[in-house]
Amino acid sequence: MLSKVFKTTSTTIGFFILSLWFSISFSQSAPSPFVDVGTTDDINYAKKLYQAMLDNKIEGNDRIESTIFFGGAKPHGQILELTYKNLKVDNHTGFIVAKRNYGKVGDKSVTVQKVQKNRAKYLKSITIMYQREAGYDTDNQNWFWVKYNPDGTLFNKKINNRSTYLAGRLLKSKSPNNNSGCIYCHSSAGGGDYIFYPHIKKPD
Repeated sequence: MLSKVFKTTSTTIGFFILSLWFSISFSQSAPSPFVDVGTTDDINYAKKLYQAMLDNKIEGNDRIESTIFFGGAKPHGQILELTYKNLKVDNHTGFIVAKRNYGKVGDKSVTVQKVQKNRAKYLKSITIMYQREAGYDTDNQNWFWVKYNPDGTLFNKKINNRSTYLAGRLLKSKSPNNNSGCIYCHSSAGGGDYIFYPHIKKPD
């Protein structure tokens, strides 16, 4: 009698452990198909980059304003403002294209005239492409991509069911030719430099 009870109890415990293992295994998110982004290194570099932008008046209360124009293309703004120049971060000098995104795409109430009167009111995000040192991402011309909130904090979004800060190689695939995000979009830019605006030329 005791052996039957022991056998039944052992079977029940076995089924419980097996069920728990399946539950844990299949509740985990699938491995990301992309190279890791929003890592500690990415976050720290993005903070240094933003400080360099403040120091060079690309951002901040005393920033040097540029001409604004209609954009209207996701994931950027209805109205855009571009700043581009060489910028030093740590011991590296790279080329930056900073894009200020005003208003949501499709919102026709956001106009150039309104943004000119109050840029802070309509600013939704600041998106950056910064060319880092050789070897950072040779496959994609060493561009470092970042999306900031208007206050300079990093934008956060779910990628592959994981809350992720948008900084780094956005989004480089682990499999060749399957990139997404910034890299996928900008790789189609004419001229082969990942920059959509022909008038923007990187200094020699």
